[in-house]
Amino acid sequence: MRFIILALALGTATAASATENARTAFVERRGLLEADAQCHLFEPSIRAALNVGVAQARGALLREGWTNARLRELEAAAVNAARSRRCGDGRTETAAADARRSFAQWANAGTMDFPGWDRSWRARRVADPVGWRLSQDISSPVRATFGVRDADGSQRLALVIPLAASATAPNAAFLILRDQARGQMREIALPQRISQGLEAGLPSPMVTASIPSTRTIERRNGEQSVVFTFPDTAFRDLVDLDPRESVELRVETGRVTQSLLVEVGDIAAARAFLTLRR
Repeated sequence: MRFIILALALGTATAASATENARTAFVERRGLLEADAQCHLFEPSIRAALNVGVAQARGALLREGWTNARLRELEAAAVNAARSRRCGDGRTETAAADARRSFAQWANAGTMDFPGWDRSWRARRVADPVGWRLSQDISSPVRATFGVRDADGSQRLALVIPLAASATAPNAAFLILRDQARGQMREIALPQRISQGLEAGLPSPMVTASIPSTRTIERRNGEQSVVFTFPDTAFRDLVDLDPRESVELRVETGRVTQSLLVEVGDIAAARAFLTLRR
């Protein structure tokens, strides 16, 4: 069994080979986790890294058009194959050794990108100069950054919009996402995603929750930004969404409302990467 810790980050493969890489990575990583559950192969840090890898591969397959049902079948096959091998099996031992070597390099990375369909999450072990630990850049309809920042000794989910010198600052922002208690995520066909882009991942208005924010004006190095900070529960709800989903940031400036879209993508894997022990 060959272990591929970062196959999904290469980005040079064709669509077919990228899907096969994701499938292979999912099977190998999930199989190793099952073998570890039976034979205690790994220390907690490597087990956590494998879980990040499984989440990456799962997200990649879903974005390639796989359904949850098909993924469950693949997972069951990987688990059953792992359970059929005894502890000490040579193939499993070789794969486990490869995983340990790969982890030694991967866990020490200071920054990592987790690409999605259109957007990427950037995870940083050390915050950048403006405090970002986990961020996604937005270019339209306005330039903005959304994610988790270090601010005043705590990490908070925030939207930051730079302001031109003569611009009027927005007065409110709401995070609109699927309320998991009110509705399940609907499957998104690949052609639909291709034609509609991030809008294909938005939830039905009937099952959404609207989360308000608090507003501050930030001045740094002669430049001004408006910062909207969301409650901690909003990040929890965001991480629990499906990797194919999108959420809306509804920004209000007087009577004008703008809609900024964020791709959920592999935010759960990115968050888990930041918790890995080196």
